[in-house]
Amino acid sequence: MSDFGELERKLGGRSGAAFSVDDGSVTQVGSLTTGAAWSTIKVPLAIAALTTDTEDLVERAITESDNDSARALWESLGPPDAAAAAVERVLASAGDANTRVETAVVFPPYTSFGQTEWTLVDQQRFAAGLSGAPEAEPVLDLMRRVIAEQRWGLAALDPGAAIKGGWGPDPPGRALVRQFGIFATEGRTVTAAIANESEDGAYETGAANLTRIAEWVRDESAGAR
Repeated sequence: MSDFGELERKLGGRSGAAFSVDDGSVTQVGSLTTGAAWSTIKVPLAIAALTTDTEDLVERAITESDNDSARALWESLGPPDAAAAAVERVLASAGDANTRVETAVVFPPYTSFGQTEWTLVDQQRFAAGLSGAPEAEPVLDLMRRVIAEQRWGLAALDPGAAIKGGWGPDPPGRALVRQFGIFATEGRTVTAAIANESEDGAYETGAANLTRIAEWVRDESAGAR
């Protein structure tokens, strides 16, 4: 395996990744191992809240990362404790029984659920089990249709990748940019969760850095046995 630490130093700031190839063992690299979920939490939220009445909200929350739609989905699940429990059941159904959804607004004015602490390993585990989770397929299809300006990272490698990104300021304001998804390379299926907190703290830099990290994951996955 090539040295991820070298890439992390070149990019600056902090970076991390957790990935598996063809449902094999999980590889974790980098100094950044966890952080606020931000908009990536919209995937289990959308699955939990998906009904015939919420289809439009789910589509906007996933394909456009629309925050107002996500808030409406959260509120449709009841009071915060009930909503969190519903999202946690989805997480557990796909293999992540560790993550606890935040119900308090830790960092105003952002949503409580977006501030859920989600490790890269647990997020990768969730992604790996997503295709087998109940009611997940419609949301997975929407993840393949995320709008063009958000198709950086893993989606830059595979136009058919199912992905969801998230980004937001970590105190004192540097942007944490993260993404998880499933993509194909050289006939293999790779499931990954990647993250970057760039040296300049900008979203644009973080998104570009995630594409570099995704390329590293692809190259390592091609040589995995």
